[in-house]
Amino acid sequence: MKRVIKSMLICAALATATIAAENFGGLGISVWTGKSGVKVAGVIPNSPAENIGLKAGDLIVSVNGTELSGIEPGMQVNYIRGEAGSTISLVIDRNGTALSVSTKRKGIEVQNLEAQAISEWYGKTEGLTAEEINHLASQKVSEGYELLGVMQYGMPIASSAENLNANAVQHVSVKIPEAVQEATPQAEPVPVQNIESKPLVNVKGARVAKQQGNVPVYRMIRF
Repeated sequence: MKRVIKSMLICAALATATIAAENFGGLGISVWTGKSGVKVAGVIPNSPAENIGLKAGDLIVSVNGTELSGIEPGMQVNYIRGEAGSTISLVIDRNGTALSVSTKRKGIEVQNLEAQAISEWYGKTEGLTAEEINHLASQKVSEGYELLGVMQYGMPIASSAENLNANAVQHVSVKIPEAVQEATPQAEPVPVQNIESKPLVNVKGARVAKQQGNVPVYRMIRF
């Protein structure tokens, strides 16, 4: 058990380097990648992912008809990301029930919030609250973006979190639309038949309909 926990912590720490100073079209989730698909590790508040009802623990098994079990785990995130404004349709496995959801990707920016900047602002690097870190993050958001939330070690920080340290903190913001459009109602996940009978398409275009099996050990956390 100790070895498993250590492995998860190392993977999370490595992810901070991969998500620093990135701009992409996405959903606002952090994920674990694995052979059976992409498992949602955390959901940023007010993100497209939250608006369509994605939850931590959901297993994304297909994206726009492509089955993720046919994709190398290191490449799976590329199927979830895409051009801001583009439509993405997912089939997810939630505790053995297949659900279908669809939304549009939003322009997302992820930036490191340096420990030195936190220390200079508050005069400390430990014993911080989520409110304090979120306040500083809101001052660092790029022009044309608005703050969605803050992550530490690749996981969203709860608004009630306390006793945080300044290590491995990132702030996540979403691009503000150039024109204000009419708000669309929030969508709810729609049940589909079941994973065994749901025809999917793998990366080579072949139709597949197989049981996903047990969720594997996920090896890398990404946003």
